[in-house]
Order: sequence, then structure tokens, then C-alpha cells
Amino acid sequence: MSYNYHKTNPQLSDYVRTVLVFDNDSESSELPLFTNGMSALLYKADNRITLFGQSVPVEEWNDTTIAFFFKPFSLATIFKLSAQDLKAKPIELNLWNAQKALALNIQLYHSKSTQEKVEILSHFIFTQIESNKRDCEMIRYATDTIMHNSNTDVLSQLLEHLHLTERTFQRIFKKYVGITANEYRRICQHYFAFSHLKSGHFEKLTDVAFTNGYFDQSHYIRSFKEFTNTTPNEYLQSGLDKGK
Repeated sequence: MSYNYHKTNPQLSDYVRTVLVFDNDSESSELPLFTNGMSALLYKADNRITLFGQSVPVEEWNDTTIAFFFKPFSLATIFKLSAQDLKAKPIELNLWNAQKALALNIQLYHSKSTQEKVEILSHFIFTQIESNKRDCEMIRYATDTIMHNSNTDVLSQLLEHLHLTERTFQRIFKKYVGITANEYRRICQHYFAFSHLKSGHFEKLTDVAFTNGYFDQSHYIRSFKEFTNTTPNEYLQSGLDKGK
């Protein structure tokens, strides 16, 4: 099995990371590392289409013809599925929506080339994005915004921009992302603070705390311990020092 990258339709670029087209008659070849953990839509030689919320098991690549790899939090929103359902197990497209799957399978069956199949699948995904455009755009905007600004006031800014109540926003966010917006914000905040701590580019812990939006040093230490089971100072002594 070998693969080739296929240019992603510009209409899908906000949601689809890349498309791979497979040649199952060639010698074995490992998949690119970036596909690990990514959600995907797989089209197989037997006309079967499956949605994967997490890494695709190795055995699933047998007879795979085309694979669409999605950016984080995109697949669930596009197909109006909960993140928890996608995480639990792969979902066959005919079980998701039998009527849509049948119409798509008929088009794919009568297509004359792999290129045409990619175009048919791309159009299908685009129509799904359009049918759930509000939620697709909201989740993409919210996750990107929080990733770039994980301060505590970012959620109120999002609600104002999106013109949503907190209850509605949190419900939609948790359905498609799998955790609440505040949990996601805290994870992002910890990630950036941890990267800052690991870099060593600070004079004291309060610099890390304030730069990354914590109220004070105590708040930062409590949060760090919640995520890592240790304190920043303990990590500096037993973690970074070992790498020197």
C-alpha cells in the first residue's frame, strides 16, 4: 500500500487538513505521522464509507481507496454527531443517514476514476458543512479564539461576538468538542503556561502566571498541580534539570 497527497478543495480548507489517495497494489508504506489521532472519513474499495473520531486502526487501511483527514473538532460538527459518539466507535455512513449514504454510493459506483470519486466525496462534505454552517463556523471560531487567547475573559468575549447565551454556547460546544468551553480554555491555558515554564524564559513564577492569564502565582500553582500532580517548582527540579 502506498499513498499520494491529493489537493484539498479550497471550499473545505477550513475543516479538512488533507486527502490521501491509496494504491493498495503497491508495496507496503507507512502512513505519515501527522495522521495519528486525527479524525477521518475512509472510502473503501467495496464502496463502504466510515467515520473515525480518533486514530484509524491499522487493519482498517486494507482496501482503503481514499481518506479525508479532518482538522480538530471538525468531523463531529460537519456530520452533526456528538464527539462522545465518535470517540466511542467508528460510524458507518449508512447507519448515520441511510438515504444520504445510498445517494452518495450510487454516485461513487458510477464514477469513472479515483479523481472523480474524490470530487464527489468533497462535494458531499461541502454540502454537509453548508447544512450545518452556523455550528461549523461557531466551533471553528471558538476553538481557534480560545487557542490563541486562553485568558479567563475570553468566554464572555465569545458570547458577545456570537450573540449566544452561555447555556446555548456551552451545550453546543460540549456536544461537538466533548468537553465544556471552560475546560477547553483551561487546557489551552495550561498548555501555553507549561510551554513557557519549560522554555526557562522567565525570572520568577509570577512572570509565567501573569503572562498566561492566571490571577496570581497561587492560582497558577493550583492549576498546574491539578493537571500534572506536581508543582511548577517540583517539575523544574525533577524535570528540566534532568534534560540539562
